[in-house]
Order: sequence, then structure tokens, then C-alpha cells
Amino acid sequence: MNQDSPTPAEETIVLRGARFNVHAMSLVGNDGQTYIREVIRHPGAVVILPLLDADTIVMIENQRPTVGETLLELPAGTRESEEPAEQTAIRELREETGYQATSMTLLHEFYSAPGICDELMHLYVARDLTLGAHAREATEKIENHIATRGEIRQWIAEGRIRDAKTLVGLYAFLAGEW
Repeated sequence: MNQDSPTPAEETIVLRGARFNVHAMSLVGNDGQTYIREVIRHPGAVVILPLLDADTIVMIENQRPTVGETLLELPAGTRESEEPAEQTAIRELREETGYQATSMTLLHEFYSAPGICDELMHLYVARDLTLGAHAREATEKIENHIATRGEIRQWIAEGRIRDAKTLVGLYAFLAGEW
């Protein structure tokens, strides 16, 4: 944190959730005033770029009740307490798609929404995939969707990809960063 930034004075939990908590953070501003900001404290998550080959990846069509849409996404999920990010990536890839990877490589780390949340996302590239049975949660309505590099470019240009973590992963894929 730079010296010109407000410094946290205290935090109190205002909501305990199953996956994250909401805290009220008391900040002292540069003007000496105290300000209250709500912040989501999150255990972190992963997003996976599953490569079938250099030009083809596994995506999912994921029904998202929070936005009332089915989104085209990369597989992803929240870390369990104390679970290493790579283990989360291995677990979530199998649970959501049925694929297992021989190789899982960390590509990037980024914050999903640092203005309101401390969720740190870990972007992994999954290689040498083998298809098996998925193990989706009861509330997940997900379908696998195989996508080519050309389709991804078209979908991004058309605005069909609207999920931020997926855009980060797909731009890395299109840039050949993997």
C-alpha cells in the first residue's frame, strides 16, 4: 500500500457466508475523516484454460442465476479452506468438465474485483487432457463446449463472452502466453 492511500483502521464481519464473508472496513482518509467500506473477504479461486491442442480449448456453458444468463466461460471454482490453488484447479476441471490433465501450469494471478473484493484468481493452463465423468454440484447447470481459436476471436468481437475471468484467460490464449 502506498503512503498516500487510506489505511485500514479496523474491520468487523457484517455477514458470514458459506463461500465468503462481508466485512465493514473502517478507513481513515487523507482528510482525516473515517469512512466505512464493505469488502468481500474471499478464499481465492482458480480459472482453468484446458487445451485440447494448440488451437482448441474446452469451455463451458454455465447457467448463472445471479445475472439471469447462461454464460460461455472457462471452468473455474473457489478454493476450499487451506487448499492449494493447483489442487483446486485439478478438482474444478474434473468436477465441471470431466477432463483430467497430466500437466497443470500457473500462468497468471489477478484480482477479480479489487474495488470490493480480495478474491485472488489463479489462471492455470491444463494440458494432455483425458475425458472422464464430471462431478458437478447439484445446483450447477453446465454443458461442455469445445471452442476453436477462430470461434473465440469471433465471440469476443461479438460481445458473447461477458465473464471477466474468462476474458483474461482467453486473451492469454489468443496471445500465445501459455
